Amino acid sequence: MLDAIAHRDARLAKLRDANYEKIVAEARSRWMAFEPVSQECRSAGVDSSWNKRALQGLDMYAIAAVAVTSSNVVLAKEWEDDVAGSARGEQMESKAMAMEASVAQKAAQSGEVDIVCVDGSLVSRLLKSTAAEILTAVTKYGSAIFISKTSESRSQFGPMGSRAGDVYYYRHACSSAGFSVPADAPFRGAQVVEMYARLRDDMPVVRVELVRGAHDANEQEIKKLLGLLRHHSVAGYPYCLKLAHKTCKISNNDIDRLASIYSLQNEQGSRDALNE
Repeated sequence: MLDAIAHRDARLAKLRDANYEKIVAEARSRWMAFEPVSQECRSAGVDSSWNKRALQGLDMYAIAAVAVTSSNVVLAKEWEDDVAGSARGEQMESKAMAMEASVAQKAAQSGEVDIVCVDGSLVSRLLKSTAAEILTAVTKYGSAIFISKTSESRSQFGPMGSRAGDVYYYRHACSSAGFSVPADAPFRGAQVVEMYARLRDDMPVVRVELVRGAHDANEQEIKKLLGLLRHHSVAGYPYCLKLAHKTCKISNNDIDRLASIYSLQNEQGSRDALNE
């Protein structure tokens, strides 16, 4: 802590190098000020979660995905739990994504909602997938839109020497509601359009991804989408996504309860010596 205090200014200065003002000015030039008009709609949020515990060569795990409306009605849910010889993080991520795409598809086909929002970035979650896997996932997600509270993507300002993610510069460029000029995301297997949006003045900026084919991604459609998102937004973020995260999150307490059901609560884990 003392080291952080002593070097605070020097470390923060790394973000404000010679390119900072130039990049912020570029972000400001790409920003389209627009106050979304709230449009009454039925929205669903989709999220997934996984957790596991290592037990002396065994892995006990749980995975869940859910689609829930802004009025807290669960439209679709899938889950899996088991005790396996090995449950790598990559496997868990892949299964969680497959469940997530499935519940998103079910929500869209239910006829109960006008818009389906998925928590997180499509590009980042399919980064290591094959072209065939990407096509399958994109087809299942259908017309869902992907919304991220945070993003490390530097696809827009990276060529200008940016040190932080694109969202950082858009947040500092202005405080008005609106959206950035849509840009093609660097992706293979599907055409994804990315933009950054603020649903209300002085609220956080979120990253939005749309799949071409499912969306035209023109200015008129984007303004309509922002109006739909604003209708049930809280603090600049769709409320259905908050509910989806809360509903499907698998906590360590949940894993404790699962261990109790399997009578594994007294088996030593891999980090017991550290009291973790």
